[in-house]
Amino acid sequence: MRRTVRRTMRRTVMSRGRCAVLVTTIATALACSAPERGPRWVAAGATTPYRGGTLRLATLDGVVTLDPAIAYDEYSFYALIALFDRLVDYAPGSTELVPRLAERWTVSADATEYRFWLRAGITYADGRPIVAADFVYALERALTTPASPFGPQLADVRGAPEVLAGTAAHAAGLVAAGDHELVIRLTRPNVAFLAVLAMPFATPQRADHVAAAGPDLRRRPLASGPFLLESWDEGERLVLARNPRYHDAARVHLDRVVSHERRPADTQFLMFEAGELDASQLAPPDYLWIKTQRAWAPYLEEAPMLFTAGSRFNVRRPPFDDRRVRQAFNYALDKAHVVKVMQGRAIAAHGMLPPGVLGRDDQLAPYPHDPARARALLAEAGYPGGLDVEYLTPRDEQLDRLALTLQADLAEAGIRVALRPTALGSLVAEVGRPDGAALSWTSWQADFGDPVAFLDMRFHSRSITSEASPNDSFYASPTLDAVLDRARAERDPVRRAAAYREADRLLHDDAPWLWGYHPINTSVVQPYVRGMAFHPVWIRVYADAWLDVGPDGRPLVARGAAGAR
Repeated sequence: MRRTVRRTMRRTVMSRGRCAVLVTTIATALACSAPERGPRWVAAGATTPYRGGTLRLATLDGVVTLDPAIAYDEYSFYALIALFDRLVDYAPGSTELVPRLAERWTVSADATEYRFWLRAGITYADGRPIVAADFVYALERALTTPASPFGPQLADVRGAPEVLAGTAAHAAGLVAAGDHELVIRLTRPNVAFLAVLAMPFATPQRADHVAAAGPDLRRRPLASGPFLLESWDEGERLVLARNPRYHDAARVHLDRVVSHERRPADTQFLMFEAGELDASQLAPPDYLWIKTQRAWAPYLEEAPMLFTAGSRFNVRRPPFDDRRVRQAFNYALDKAHVVKVMQGRAIAAHGMLPPGVLGRDDQLAPYPHDPARARALLAEAGYPGGLDVEYLTPRDEQLDRLALTLQADLAEAGIRVALRPTALGSLVAEVGRPDGAALSWTSWQADFGDPVAFLDMRFHSRSITSEASPNDSFYASPTLDAVLDRARAERDPVRRAAAYREADRLLHDDAPWLWGYHPINTSVVQPYVRGMAFHPVWIRVYADAWLDVGPDGRPLVARGAAGAR
C-alpha cells in the first residue's frame, strides 16, 4: 500500500513568494501593494444553518479519478466522500462510526460476521434503487480490478485471496440475502472491518452503469451521496451540485462546491484575500504571518492528522538488526529541530499512533535528545567510533531540510550520514525489498480511523512480503504479533485500548523506526464559513459545511465589495 507516500508529497509544496504566482489582477494588487489584510466579510450571526450558496475551494493537486474502486489519493477522496455514501461513515470531526446507507447492523461475537440492513427508499442519483447486490458487486470489483489497491483491506473476506488469484468467480464471504440485507463473513476476527467499510471503495455500484461507462467511468460517477458531479475541467475546476435524490436531504446545506485544482498554497491565499476563495491552505510564510494576526485568529483551523512520518530501519540489515543502534538513532535526533523545520505544524512522535487514535499511550514521551546516551548505546553495540550510514530520501524542498536536520543531529552522536536524494518512485521500489535501503524516509497516513490501519500493516510479521512489502522495516516480533492479533479480535473497547497501549510501548522501545512527527493540517476560512473543521480521516467533508450569509444569500460586507458571491 503506497497511498501514504503519494499523499504526503503534496504537502511539501513551499511558498514561491508573495508576488511569484499571480492569478488575477486583484490578487496581484493584494500581493504587491500591501493593502489592509483583515477579513473582508462578517458573518450574519445565524445559529442554525442556512441552505444555499456555493463553497469555493482550491487544492494543491488535481483529482485523479472518480472511480471508487481505483481512487487512492487525497484529492480524489475529497470528491468521492461527497459523491458516494457507504454503509457507514464517521460522525463530524470524529472517528466514531455512524449509519449511512445501512440503517443498522450486527457483528457476531467472534467478529467474523457482519450483517447489514439497508435503509428503505435509498436510490442513486438517477432514481434507481440501491440494493444489497450492488455492495457485493462493488466489493468484488475492488478485489478484482487490476488497478485497484484495496485487496489488502478486503483480505479477511472469505474467498478474497482466491478471487485475487483468479481461482474463484466470487468471494464466498459476500452475500446479498435479499434486496435489503447484506452479509459479509471473514476468515478471522477483525473488529476494525466496520471502519474498512467506511472507505470510498465500499460504496454501492451497479454493474450496468460500470459496463455502459467503460473507460470513461473515471469521469461518470453514479452518485449515491450528498452531491453529484456537475462538471469537471481536469486540472482546472471540479464542480459538485446538491444531489436532489439524496436520502438525507436535511444534512446537505450547500447548493454547490467549486474546487479549483492545482493551485499552490501561496496562490490560494492570494485568491482567499481577494475574496475569490472561502478557504485556503497555507504556505509556511502565510501560516507564520496569520498566526500573528488577531483579526484572523478565530478563522485559523489547525488539527493533527492521522499521519506519521519518520525514518524506517531495515531491521534485517546491519547495523539496524541491533536494537541498541536503533535506539541510539532515536536519542540522537532532536525532535524540537524537526518541529521547527515544520514551522511548528507538527507534533513530535513517540511511536506510530497519532493523537486521537485508540490505544495511543499519551503518557509515553518521545525519545529525548541525548547524544551522550546515543554514543553509549553505539559503543555497547560495537561502534565506539560511531558509524557511517546512507540515508535515502525523496527529492523535495521540505524533506531536504528535514534530512539536513537529521544529518546534523546525528553527527553529534558520531553518526555520519550520507544523504542520497532520489525520485519518489525509486524510493518506493527500493524500500519494499528485503535487500533494499537500510535507512530511508517514510510516512503513513491512515485509510481509516482504527489502530489496525497503522500497526498491522506496518509492523505485523504477516505484512512482510518479498516485493513491495507493506512492512518495509521487515520487523517481526512474536510478542507484538500476539498483542495485535488479540486486539483486532477484542470487542470490549477498554480492553482493546489497553492492548494497543501495550503495542505502542513495545514499538517505542524496539524502535523499528526513527520516530519523527505527526503533521498538523492548517487552513484559514472566511468568517461566514461554518462546519469546515478538519475531519481526522477525510480532512474535508463538504456535506458538513454551510455559509452563514445574509438574507440576500450573500455574506455581509465588512469593508469593500470585492469577492461578491
